[in-house]
Amino acid sequence: MKTLKEIEDRKKDIVERYGLFMEKSENFAPISARIFSTLLMAEKKGATFEYLVHFLGASKSTISTNLHKLSNMNIVEYYTKPGDRKKYFRLSPVGFISFLDKDLVKFKTESALVEEIIDFKKSANEIIEDSESKFILHEDTPYLDYINNSIKGLEILKEKIRTNCLLSNK
Repeated sequence: MKTLKEIEDRKKDIVERYGLFMEKSENFAPISARIFSTLLMAEKKGATFEYLVHFLGASKSTISTNLHKLSNMNIVEYYTKPGDRKKYFRLSPVGFISFLDKDLVKFKTESALVEEIIDFKKSANEIIEDSESKFILHEDTPYLDYINNSIKGLEILKEKIRTNCLLSNK
């Protein structure tokens, strides 16, 4: 990237692609998804209302409505600066943690179900006499390992978010 225009164009492309991802994965409205991805790129600094209107090319009412929805979902928060009447919007750690909690519930539910399947197969195999009818049991469980490692990773990430937010709010 050689010019500011190229940087801005690349940023818009990334916001658009991540916005499409959020529409599909989280069922966000199109503008909510674009606001989310714009604020993700802005990190702690955030973005003003005026910047979001300009950058996303949407009307003030559309941006306002979608910011309100995202705020009500605890995904977006705002802060102000002393002597500055503008609001600076940024992603809320509470929103990230709620995404992680949703994924944790999914993974934990799936882990319990996979473990139940394994236990069922073991118990059934003790009763079934015909070796051809017995369930196949594997020594290793790569899929269950994947699920449980995902749970551990999400829990570590959740703790890092909590720790970083406590440190940055001091």
